Amino acid sequence: MIPQNPHTQSSSSTEVNGHYANNGSLTALPQMKNAEDKWVSTTTSVDIEAGDIPKPLPKANSKYSIRNCIRDAFSAVKNFRPTPRMISDAIIGLADGMTVPFALTAGLSTLGNTHIVVLGGVAELVAGMISMGVGGALGAKAESDGFQAKLADTTKLVLNHPADAIALVHDVLRPFGFDPQQRKAVIRQLSCSSDRMVDWLMRFHYQEKQPDPSRPLTCGITIGLGYAIGGLIPLIPYFCVRHDQILLALYVSIGVMLVTLFLFGFFKTVLLAEKEQDKSTWNACLGGFWMVIVGGAAAAVAVGVVHGINNA
Repeated sequence: MIPQNPHTQSSSSTEVNGHYANNGSLTALPQMKNAEDKWVSTTTSVDIEAGDIPKPLPKANSKYSIRNCIRDAFSAVKNFRPTPRMISDAIIGLADGMTVPFALTAGLSTLGNTHIVVLGGVAELVAGMISMGVGGALGAKAESDGFQAKLADTTKLVLNHPADAIALVHDVLRPFGFDPQQRKAVIRQLSCSSDRMVDWLMRFHYQEKQPDPSRPLTCGITIGLGYAIGGLIPLIPYFCVRHDQILLALYVSIGVMLVTLFLFGFFKTVLLAEKEQDKSTWNACLGGFWMVIVGGAAAAVAVGVVHGINNA
């Protein structure tokens, strides 16, 4: 098949997404320059088979059905799989929630009134949940803004300085053993479209991945809920005793939190370990003991500070 010049297409030719379709073939338009500031010829034609043309999607059933909605909801919950980022966010929230409120309730217990412990713990729990959630959402939003800024800079580079963009492609391919002819073949394909070149550079040169648009909301909710769940655990014993049994509530809270911190550190190590050898039982136990040490030290400092101020 001999490609035709897009500027001399007949009236039967039509332009589709930057290409000219004529007699069952697509001819790409030249869009970029190579390193010698010459337009790259991209007049290779691609045959289109009849089976490649996408068929129109069937019309959705507009009939409302509560049963179908409930079934779809249960199916979505059943097929839900948390992403590694969601697990990381949940761990951040749980870690802070199980240390800060635990230390606060332990310190307030020296005042001898469960009412004060409960009020102070709940106030800190709500404030911490909101603060951690908003902080996580803002951090995810900044990550998304950074990606968009890098994408805009890369687009300007490809459109205004194509020779520099092609040099970046050479830099990426050269360490992998591509000879000059192979690199030129890759560049020839990328030069067919500026969008293709931008996407390739973002993926392989800058190693940037487009964040999920819902990432800020998901991150904020996950961290906030993790903090609330982790911070509620040390408060539960204080809801179950009388006002004059604060020492009993403190001892139960300490015991529950030591076990919880150990289990949290144990499973955190197993879930986040990248190497199989790091997932051993010994390393998981070390992670659990480390969480116990951190949480216990925070609680001990809080108790000492409150006790010292109260007796001053």
